[in-house]
Amino acid sequence: MAESRKDYENALEVFKLQLDCVVNDDREKQMGIHAEDLRYEFPFANDRPNLIEGRDTFKKVMEPIWERRRKNKRKLSVDKYEFHATDEAGLFLAVFALIAFFDNQEEPVSSPYVQLLRIHNGYIVEVREYFGP
Repeated sequence: MAESRKDYENALEVFKLQLDCVVNDDREKQMGIHAEDLRYEFPFANDRPNLIEGRDTFKKVMEPIWERRRKNKRKLSVDKYEFHATDEAGLFLAVFALIAFFDNQEEPVSSPYVQLLRIHNGYIVEVREYFGP
């Protein structure tokens, strides 16, 4: 049981590091926690492929989206998160909200996210992400 608790705590650290990378736009560090053979799914996205395979391909697909955020000077923060282990070893459920601050708006915008993450040996190897634009 102690080993599974340790696995959970290690996975939680990886998840929190991922959030920190997203908020601070540190894409190099973010790529460092993604496995080379990363599999990233966005089942309902309409601005990117629904399935991206490989860390390098993920970066290539996402870079224009990240650049748009930089150009618009959009700042992000994490509102709150939940992180849960599942019955399957290495598979975790994360629920969180990102708050976007826009220069031309007084009120920030909150976007909810749900991720199923497979984390192995300190790397994110698979993500299925659901979000509200």
